[in-house]
Amino acid sequence: MPKQSKISKPSKPGAARPIEEPSMYQCVRCGRTFTVRRRNFPASQSSLYHGNGGFLPVCRNCVDEVFDHYREALGDEKAAMRRVCMKFDIYWNEKVYDSVSKANTSNSRVLSYISKSNLSPHTGKTFDDTLDEDVRFIPAAFVDGNETDIDEDIIPITDEIRDFWGSGLEPSFYAELEKRYRYWCGTSDKNSDDIDISERAVIRQICMLEVTIARDTANGKSIDKSINSLNTLLGSANLKPIQKKEREDLDASLEQQPFGKWIRKIEDTRPIRDPDPEFQDVDHIVKYISVWFLGHLCKMLKIDNKYSRLYEEEMSKLRVDRPEYEGESDESIFEDIFDRASRAEEDKENEAVDDDS
Repeated sequence: MPKQSKISKPSKPGAARPIEEPSMYQCVRCGRTFTVRRRNFPASQSSLYHGNGGFLPVCRNCVDEVFDHYREALGDEKAAMRRVCMKFDIYWNEKVYDSVSKANTSNSRVLSYISKSNLSPHTGKTFDDTLDEDVRFIPAAFVDGNETDIDEDIIPITDEIRDFWGSGLEPSFYAELEKRYRYWCGTSDKNSDDIDISERAVIRQICMLEVTIARDTANGKSIDKSINSLNTLLGSANLKPIQKKEREDLDASLEQQPFGKWIRKIEDTRPIRDPDPEFQDVDHIVKYISVWFLGHLCKMLKIDNKYSRLYEEEMSKLRVDRPEYEGESDESIFEDIFDRASRAEEDKENEAVDDDS
């Protein structure tokens, strides 16, 4: 894409030669005729309509209908107003739009905007002036017949940029602010996502002051107050040189600290999160160590705590108790035990005989 040069002189065409004033005035859109032009057609500062007495060839009612169409099609009133200005060569300015949108008038929104855009300090301006103000390109698309390389630092001034920095600034001021902001935050979306809203607000004010200080210095103005404000903002963002030196000294001292303090510092600032349920002691190793190591140790040392109680619970599951016979004398129990033993021995002998046979 070739480069476009900066505007060195007004880019709008000159006025046409005058013609005789007609007796009837017709709208080129709806075809209706009017005997009076001033009350039925909006005034225009564009040289394209100079031969029409300085009025648009479209009646006020049709201008309203065109605006309503674009508002419905684009889904945004501001975008619709800018599109109407572009179509009829009307100067577009966000400050004028903001003042019209807040005002209560009997006229429609678009007609009120056209009337206000024709007043000072916008007298004589058309949509060409809007385009000139939005130009962000380096001059000389071709030098000595050879195409120059496209500058990668070109920053198009979008509505999003204007909303971020505030409306009403010069286009060159927007470009300088964007360059400073990208210097502080980087250009990738990932870097921008890492900055929270409070840090973004401080960095925005820092960029504003840096650009203002640079311009005031070039113009020979005093910059003491701006520098004090900048130092205050740098302190708020913890970016002062002395603060950076303190952080470096702190980091150097941390390198000499024991490993346990490092773990404590990390756990205080970025603790390890709990594992997902499917990874929580799936092999019961925590329970194994708690019962058979800590619990057994506490039991040996006669320490009564939760580990020793866990150990006792697990041991009770494995412990075998001697059976008790109720309602029998000791002699009967003794005879019963030996009688069962003798019968078991006879059964083994019989099995051996059967195998031999």
